[in-house]
Amino acid sequence: MTQTDNGNRYALVALRDKRATLAGEIADLKKQTAWRTEALGHVDACLRLMDPEADPARLPAKRPYKRVKLFRQGELGRMILDALRRAGKPLGTHAVVTALLEAGGHGEPKPLKPRRLAPGV
Repeated sequence: MTQTDNGNRYALVALRDKRATLAGEIADLKKQTAWRTEALGHVDACLRLMDPEADPARLPAKRPYKRVKLFRQGELGRMILDALRRAGKPLGTHAVVTALLEAGGHGEPKPLKPRRLAPGV
């Protein structure tokens, strides 16, 4: 066996593991989709019982809320109030963000450079 074959063996093991993980996640998502589709059918049936003229398919779907867990529950609010208390005067958004970055050990934020979103805009 050459070095290339040995390297390919490790790559193949990693790729097989990755594929198995993705296949498992897809199977789990299919189960979740089937369960939610069934639940949606029950809700649609209840809507039709309450309002026979209702067309549940015409109701727009809501985008799911995904919480970004940068801070623990209530931590950001406490940090903002602490920054306002330390300043002793009203602060603008930029000043509050600067105070939060300094309190978190990140120093002064870099100034934003204006940029064009599209040519001629």
